[in-house]
Amino acid sequence: MVRRSVLKVLIAVAVLLAVAPAGAEEVGPGYDIEMSRMIPMRDGVDLEAWIFKPSHLVTKAPAVLTLTQYDIDGGRRGDATAYTRRGYVFVQVYVRGRGRSGGLKSDNLGLQVGRDGYDVVEWIAAQPWSDGHVVMFGGSFVGMTQWRTAAQHPPHLAAIAPYVPIYPGWDVPNTNGIPQAWSAVIMGYTSGRSLNTGFMANQSYWAGKMLEQYAAYRPFQELDDAIGIAQDDWWMTDDRGQKLSFMKVWLDHVGDESFNLAAEPKAQDYARMDFPVLTATGYFDDDQPGALRYYRSHVNGAPAAAASQHYLVIGPWDHGGTQKPSKEIEGLAIPDAVLDMDALHADWYDWVLGRGPKPTFLHDRVAYFMMGADEWRYAKTLEAASSGKDLNLYLSAPEGTPKDLFHSGSLSQNPTGHEPPAIVVDDPHELPELEVAKYAEDEDLKSQFRGFQKRAISFHSEPFERDTEVAGQMHLKLLVEADAPDFDLWAQVLMILPDGSTLKLGEDIRRARFRNSVFKQELLKPNQIVELPFEFYWMARRIPAGARLRLTIAPLNSPNFQKNYNTGGRIGYEKPEEIRVAHIKIFHDAEHASQLILPLAASVSPSTGQ
Repeated sequence: MVRRSVLKVLIAVAVLLAVAPAGAEEVGPGYDIEMSRMIPMRDGVDLEAWIFKPSHLVTKAPAVLTLTQYDIDGGRRGDATAYTRRGYVFVQVYVRGRGRSGGLKSDNLGLQVGRDGYDVVEWIAAQPWSDGHVVMFGGSFVGMTQWRTAAQHPPHLAAIAPYVPIYPGWDVPNTNGIPQAWSAVIMGYTSGRSLNTGFMANQSYWAGKMLEQYAAYRPFQELDDAIGIAQDDWWMTDDRGQKLSFMKVWLDHVGDESFNLAAEPKAQDYARMDFPVLTATGYFDDDQPGALRYYRSHVNGAPAAAASQHYLVIGPWDHGGTQKPSKEIEGLAIPDAVLDMDALHADWYDWVLGRGPKPTFLHDRVAYFMMGADEWRYAKTLEAASSGKDLNLYLSAPEGTPKDLFHSGSLSQNPTGHEPPAIVVDDPHELPELEVAKYAEDEDLKSQFRGFQKRAISFHSEPFERDTEVAGQMHLKLLVEADAPDFDLWAQVLMILPDGSTLKLGEDIRRARFRNSVFKQELLKPNQIVELPFEFYWMARRIPAGARLRLTIAPLNSPNFQKNYNTGGRIGYEKPEEIRVAHIKIFHDAEHASQLILPLAASVSPSTGQ
């Protein structure tokens, strides 16, 4: 009886709609979906696409394209309905080896993706519903696919808007030449042909496996096997023609520039990019180095007219927060930094395609958020946000090695005289992160746990006499010597507010063998004093009067990265019986002055923020 009643209601509704076609468009979803449309590539491989069109589309329309390894059923934040309401066709396409797309996941993250992107853009432009204008959208991996497509110069690509784009070979899968364990997690997330959201949410599994390998001193090259990654799922061919997992092949090429940057856009590619670009990244975005490398390469290499149409938005966000800003990041309140990124992107597409006015937020080519002052500011270039002047703080500790957090060294504006060096002991036998796992569930921006590691040394500045604004990338120059051919160090800069609370200003890791370049391996020689340069992420922050800075330096000893056994041997294949304890001297005297360098912000007009 119930089924019959429901059927009668449905029939009645259908009759009403049939006799009132003018109202059908009002009660419907407003868009039509064409699922699993297969798009042919030049080599015969087909890629799966989902196409969202405004309902009853009768005129030609521009298209927004995402080329992704993530899910395309609704997309990775790609709100198709928002664009169809604006009159766009929204096209989501799986890369090779994902969904119903043909081919294999054997690309080195770039070369094939770019060629396929070209073919997809031109296929869209040839469709009867297309007006010939295609723009691209998306973040992280999907941001990278935009740059790789742009490097192929499809004639109908009208604009790209990459946010937090990864830069294979530069910020993934290594950080400054140090392999990231996170790469194995991403491989698990995208294992097979569908997105494994359950695996990704199961942090107790994959983080536990990382910790397990770390505690057992297992070689890093075994990590993907330990997590359960199929070696023939996302594979590459090594130098001997054998198939190996993506992670293992990249591990075998740490420091190899020709391999790591084989797929990056070249100078001649940027010189042909004659369309507008909108880039977004954050102060705490792990892929900020890649986003800014793309940005700088484009504004320096593109035609002047195109470079002047490259807009950069950078704020106090992490990787996910740049895509969807929230009112706080790990306990740090940033309500004034919240932007509707979806609306900004859509308004920007309308503007560059001549469909609407310029977004009011984009007053100038660079928009950056001054934390502490809690306001957006603008500059013509990223470099113009800095004054060109630096605040140099010299490391000092009369006793040589600071004793602990409460008997620390100092950061002084005056160079030091004769002082013995600080000694940092890097013993890979130690497992400090096991203690972190026991007592700290995570380490957020307020965490001080690392400051109490027994191997860490700290330096404090005097309280700032007046408000001081910094904008740019802090640098730490350490003059070091070690009794091992290689070692890793971690450095962190915290701001200690007058009430005793702390906020992170920057964090970086460095490997001694890559001190001059991540593509130049130079092992240390006995009694050799070298400069170990740290470069923190770009940020803008007002340091209030009364606040102090804390610099903490410690061995990098974490399951999140490949552990360095300090032997100078093959990265990722060292064995525990080969471990060398490194005694690292950090000099802080007149002849060898280690120093923290803060870029001072450019002055701005109080009324305009410019």
